[in-house]
Amino acid sequence: MKNNVLNVPQEYYDLNDSDNVCYLCGNPNYELLYEVKHFGIPLVFKKCQCGLIKQTPMPNKHFFEWFFNSDIFFSSKKNKNSEIWGYYDYFADEPSRMATSHFRYNKLQHIFNSNKTLEVLKIGPSTGTFLHLAQLDGHNAIGCDISSEFAGYAKQHYNVDVDIGRFEEMGYDDERFDIILSLNVLENVCNQVEFLQSIYRTIKPGGHFIFNFVDMERNIISALQKSKYFLFRPPVCYIYTMSLMNSILKKFGFRIVDCHRDIRYMHIEKMATLLGWKSKIFTNEFLELNRKPFPIYAYPSKIIVAQKYEI
Repeated sequence: MKNNVLNVPQEYYDLNDSDNVCYLCGNPNYELLYEVKHFGIPLVFKKCQCGLIKQTPMPNKHFFEWFFNSDIFFSSKKNKNSEIWGYYDYFADEPSRMATSHFRYNKLQHIFNSNKTLEVLKIGPSTGTFLHLAQLDGHNAIGCDISSEFAGYAKQHYNVDVDIGRFEEMGYDDERFDIILSLNVLENVCNQVEFLQSIYRTIKPGGHFIFNFVDMERNIISALQKSKYFLFRPPVCYIYTMSLMNSILKKFGFRIVDCHRDIRYMHIEKMATLLGWKSKIFTNEFLELNRKPFPIYAYPSKIIVAQKYEI
């Protein structure tokens, strides 16, 4: 197994990131929450007086472009790492992703059922399973991702087009989309103001922003695991509660119209990854059940349907 200590270049972090800045409250007063190490990388998570948790210094766009195009994320199996940062074998998880996308799409049918063709964008579309289902329903659905690996897979397997680049830098037309989805993305966005402003700008009046997030309010798993909780590691930039999310959405011109539990299909191997167990415990070939997906209220996470209104 490889030595799991990485030398991540300093230029992958915003060394000018300041604890004197809070994009939500504008009156920051940070306290140290956890100091942790992940793959030998020292990390600090701090909590503002308003409740918003951030990593500092903040990873910048170079970090994400490296991470989401690397085997560190896609396959510790290929990399022969004894610990898992991202996935043991990402593309082998496709049955779980498709099952999750079916479940999510069915829960959102009241948004996608329309007498017209909807313009849909999914930021961070992964392999394109959700967009594939939207296309089967007759909608114009595209993705945007910094990973060429994801873009290639989505095109090859589902004929889904994915623009490669950062969403906020893509220059999409104003009020182009009826729906923008961002699932398993928001906590990994370092420049949240620019990101959320771009979402507001590119959604049509009355259109929907659909995303998920891990709610830290009364989060029993986090309380038990403390600094070992899966959010306290890269590439997580911000961590929220439901009350904070209400304030963030209001600040950027959205109101919540629906909220429900984010049910995902997972398997034992992935759950063990999130809990920080060593891969050798659960990847033995004779354990045939370790990749059988089943529904679970994971993390715990919520899916929010927010509607744009005029600020």
